[in-house]
Amino acid sequence: MMQKVINYIAGGLFFVAALLFMGVPESSAQYSHQGTQGTIYAVKGGLTMGNQRWSQVNRRPLMKYHIAGMIESWDDENSNAVFAQLGYHLRGSAIRFNRRISQTTGQELPGRTDEFRFHNISLVLGAKQKFEMFTDSRLYYLVGVRADYNLKADFDRSTFENVKEGVNRITAGVTVGGGLEVPFGRRAGGFVELTVSPDFTNQIFIPPHRNWRDPNRMNPEQKVINVSIELSFGLRFMREVIYY
Repeated sequence: MMQKVINYIAGGLFFVAALLFMGVPESSAQYSHQGTQGTIYAVKGGLTMGNQRWSQVNRRPLMKYHIAGMIESWDDENSNAVFAQLGYHLRGSAIRFNRRISQTTGQELPGRTDEFRFHNISLVLGAKQKFEMFTDSRLYYLVGVRADYNLKADFDRSTFENVKEGVNRITAGVTVGGGLEVPFGRRAGGFVELTVSPDFTNQIFIPPHRNWRDPNRMNPEQKVINVSIELSFGLRFMREVIYY
């Protein structure tokens, strides 16, 4: 039941985002005071540090990447905005094993890292509050609601392949963060941004089940929740409309 509710919410978010990505209608501003309004189109990419909790156990961070496109409202005061963002984010976690000596053979076993990768398409709808710094640069903070769709999950260890049966295709959460906008001119600029994106729903859920080696023993339920920290660098381009 909960997963159906999440699916309905995610569908609504994608519908609203589709309307926003069609652009801000010019007619909507004709009843406002004289001034300038427009739409910001942006692209960004950067580093993703994925973290996960596997049934109350923290895994090691997974260092990967993300890329996204964004559309944002703009006016001549440039003090706040609403935005929609759609991107590809590689989330997950890792288990790292140090180099060690086998107690049975005495051989040296090399260290290794096992990665658990989740290839997600992520949609964020949110708002920004901006503060002028110097020469039209803006510091800002943002908050948004987020829905992710999992395209694929792949793990380095085949012993975890059965876990994929519990992968939820759709997850939901929030994104919060802040950044700095720096203009290159009237209609173009760059920005740097740091965000944190915790999920409220499970990326993986497996109910309690019998151990396949010992049917008399029950394995506890398995829950996996994503938390991603992302550092982004991007470019912004403005489509401007002047009203008289």
